[in-house]
Amino acid sequence: MTRLTTLPQTLPALLALGLGGCMVGPDFEKPDLETPNELRYENEAPQGQLSAQWWTAYEDPELTALIETATKANPDIAAALARVDRAAASVGVARSELFPQVDFYTEAVRQRSSGNQTTPYGNGSTRNNFASALGLAWELDVWGRVRRLSASAMAEAQAQADAYGYSIVLVQTLVGQQYFEIRTLDQRIAFLERTVVGRKESLDLVEIRRKSGLADDLEFFQARTEWSIARSELEGFRRRRALAENALAILLGAYPSDFTLPADPNWVPYLPPAPVAVPSTLLERRPDLAQAENIVRAASERIGARVAEYFPRIMITGDVGFSAADAGNWFTKSSLFGSLGPSVSMPVFNAGRVSSQVDEAKAEYRELLELYRGQVLTAFQEVEDALAALQTLRVQISAQRDAATDARSAADLAQQRYENGLVNYLEVVDTERTALNNALILAELENARYARQLELIRALGGGWTRQSLDALDSSEAFENALLNAAPPPPLPNEQTTE
Repeated sequence: MTRLTTLPQTLPALLALGLGGCMVGPDFEKPDLETPNELRYENEAPQGQLSAQWWTAYEDPELTALIETATKANPDIAAALARVDRAAASVGVARSELFPQVDFYTEAVRQRSSGNQTTPYGNGSTRNNFASALGLAWELDVWGRVRRLSASAMAEAQAQADAYGYSIVLVQTLVGQQYFEIRTLDQRIAFLERTVVGRKESLDLVEIRRKSGLADDLEFFQARTEWSIARSELEGFRRRRALAENALAILLGAYPSDFTLPADPNWVPYLPPAPVAVPSTLLERRPDLAQAENIVRAASERIGARVAEYFPRIMITGDVGFSAADAGNWFTKSSLFGSLGPSVSMPVFNAGRVSSQVDEAKAEYRELLELYRGQVLTAFQEVEDALAALQTLRVQISAQRDAATDARSAADLAQQRYENGLVNYLEVVDTERTALNNALILAELENARYARQLELIRALGGGWTRQSLDALDSSEAFENALLNAAPPPPLPNEQTTE
C-alpha cells in the first residue's frame, strides 16, 4: 500500500500508466463490398434529383402538410428517437469506466460484539464508530478493454441514429403512398358514381322501350344487372378508401375517428421525373445500410474487449477519510486515515471461458458482416425492382390509355346503335363492361406508378444523409453523449494485436 502522504507524487505516474498502453484485438475496417457499376433497368425517362424534401417535387401542398405532420407526430419515429437517446446514454455509461470512480460514505454506528466470540475489542464489548471517507476505484485501461467497449457503444448509438433516419424515410414514403392511393381512389369513385348514374339512365331507357314493345325482359334484366354491378364496385372502392384513410391516420399519429381527408375528385395528378439512381452512392445514401455497418463496427470492437480479458487487469483502489470512536474526535487530524495502491488480477485457469468468449465475439462479427452483405444485395434488388416497374409501367400505361379511350368510343357507339334500333342490348352491355374495366385498370396502373416511384425514393434512401439529421437536434442525450463526449483519440504508440 502507498502511504497517503505520497499520493501527490504517485498520482502523475498512475495517470501516465492509465492513459498509456496498447489496444489489443483487431481494428475495424470498413467492409469492402463490390457493387455494380451500372443498373440493369436504367430509367430512360427524364430524371430528377432526390432532394432532402423530395415530396415538394410533387407540387401538392396537402401532401407536404401530411408528411410534415407525420414526421413530427408518428409514434414509430418518436420511439426511434427515444432509442437514440437510450443508446447515447449507454455511451456515457461505457465511457465513465475510463475515469476514476469516487464514492463517499459516512456512518455513525454503535455496536456490541458477541460475548461468545473472540473479537479484537473483547468479548461482549460495546463500541462506537464514526466514519466518513472517499473511496477510489480505477481500472487502468492498459490493454484497451474499456476503450473498445466505449467504441462499441458509440457505434451502436450511431446505428440507432441511422435507424431513426430510416424510420423517417419509411414513414414519409408510406404517407405518400397512402395519400396517392386515396387520391386515385377519389378519381375512381367519381368515375363509378358517374357510371352508376349512366347505368340507371340506360336501365330507365330499356324499361321505356320494354313497355313500348321495343325491348324484351332479357334486355331489362341485363341492364339492371349492369346497374347493380356498378353500384357494387362503387362500394368496394369506397371501402378501400376508408381503409387507406385509416392507415394514413395512424401514420399521422391520430385516431382514425379523428381524421378525415376530404375527397377531391378534381385532383390533378402530377408525377415528377423519377430520381437518378447511382449505384456507387447507394451505400452512402441508405440509412438502413449505415445502421448495419455500424452494428458490424460495434461487434468488431467487442472482439478487442474480449481479447483484453487474456491480459492482467490493473486496478487502483484507495480511500481517505476520518474514523473515530468518539464523535468529538470525528474530524480531528489524528482520526485521518487513508490508503492507495494497485492491485493486479489475471486469469490463470478458467476452463476456456475467455477463449470461448473471444470465439463467440468473432462468430458474431462474421454473422453480422454477412447480414450486412445480404442487406446490400437486397438494397440493390429494391432499386432494380422499382426501376423495372417504372420502366414497364410507363409503356403499359400508354397502351392501357389507348385501350381505355378506344373502349369508351366503342361503348358510346354501341349505345347510339342501340337507341337507333340497330343492335340488341347485349352488345351495349359487353362494350360498357369493357370500357369500365379498362378505365379502372388505367387508374390502378396510374396509382401503381406513384407507388413504385415512392418505393424507388425509399430504396435510394429518401432525403437522408449520414452527415446531417436535423431532427436529432432535439435529442439532448444524443448531443451530449455523441457530440460532446466523443471517445478519446488513439493513444501514442498504440498497437494492434490479433
